[in-house]
Amino acid sequence: VTMPPSLSKDNDQSNPNAALYVTARPNRPDNVPAAILNGTRGKPPPVLAARYPNPAFPFEIKLTEADLTEEGAARTTSENRRLWWDGEELIVSARWDSDGIAGTRDPTDLVGRGMASNNNKNSPRVVEV
Repeated sequence: VTMPPSLSKDNDQSNPNAALYVTARPNRPDNVPAAILNGTRGKPPPVLAARYPNPAFPFEIKLTEADLTEEGAARTTSENRRLWWDGEELIVSARWDSDGIAGTRDPTDLVGRGMASNNNKNSPRVVEV
């Protein structure tokens, strides 16, 4: 995860409570009728999520099984170790949160997004916030 140099000096150490939130979700629309009923707005739930307290940028992350969300950990069958989203392209979102509280939004918070493909798991990806 990178931050533009012009913003980096102002943001990466300005608040000791700041945090970087990273999520990954499949790049496909959810079941639209169900989404209307359950309020997901047609987006699949995050399958991976992590919080990093006050990182210095650039910051390297690697999402692993330890970062699986409850929804992301679901298997296709009980005998199968395959995750329901295996093989899908993922939208990786990074949010630098100035106060470190996930539920708040501030104009100084920065957000970036990138794509990750399971076809090339070792390829580094850069998300700029």
